[in-house]
Amino acid sequence: MSSTCSRAFGGWLAGCGAATAVLSGVAQTLLIIMSGGDITRLLGGIVALLLPSFLVFVVTCFLTAIPAAIVIWVGEELLIGSAVFFGCAGTVIGALSISVLLRSPAVWTSGLGCLFAVAGFVAGLTYWFVVRELEAGEYSS
Repeated sequence: MSSTCSRAFGGWLAGCGAATAVLSGVAQTLLIIMSGGDITRLLGGIVALLLPSFLVFVVTCFLTAIPAAIVIWVGEELLIGSAVFFGCAGTVIGALSISVLLRSPAVWTSGLGCLFAVAGFVAGLTYWFVVRELEAGEYSS
């Protein structure tokens, strides 16, 4: 595997993890609000979210693999190294992913679409940051 390909793969996985963290963070924030200060109930909810968070990560990887590969390839071919490019591409991929997954206009009226767009933006920026850092480390060695 070439160093460019391994950097891209590592950045994509980190982006999927970042998107999962955003979505899980929102769920855990809702748990905090709904627990009403009951720490036992809160801890039970957090433990109960571990498996769904893992499943969110797997689904995120599955839904974004091909679109992310296309964006990464275009970025490499056109020598685009902009955080704005990858952040915006992540936003579009996040929005499209939830639209494909749920196939309902209610996704956008409920605000869920915006949440996934934000998670995609964070994923795109994470990809850009990880790849940039890996490149910098590669050239400093």
